Amino acid sequence: MRIRETVLISLSIGCLILWVLEFRRTRTFGEHYWLIMLCLAFLLGFMYVRGVHLNRQEQKPPVQVKPSRKKKKKS
Repeated sequence: MRIRETVLISLSIGCLILWVLEFRRTRTFGEHYWLIMLCLAFLLGFMYVRGVHLNRQEQKPPVQVKPSRKKKKKS
C-alpha cells in the first residue's frame, strides 16, 4: 500500500469516527451530514487511486527473451 492510499483510508476512517461521535452527542443526522459525505469522498478517492495503481502494475509487459535464430547454410 502506497502513502497516498494509506492517507486516504486513514482520513476516511477518521471522518467516520468523528461523525459517529458527533451523532452520539447531538442525535441529529442533518447537522453533521457533511462528515459522512467527506468520509465517502475519501473512500471513493482511495478506491480510485488503488484501481489506477493496480492497472498500472498489470499493464507492464512481461520481459520476453527472443530466441536467437541461427542461419542455415544453403548448399
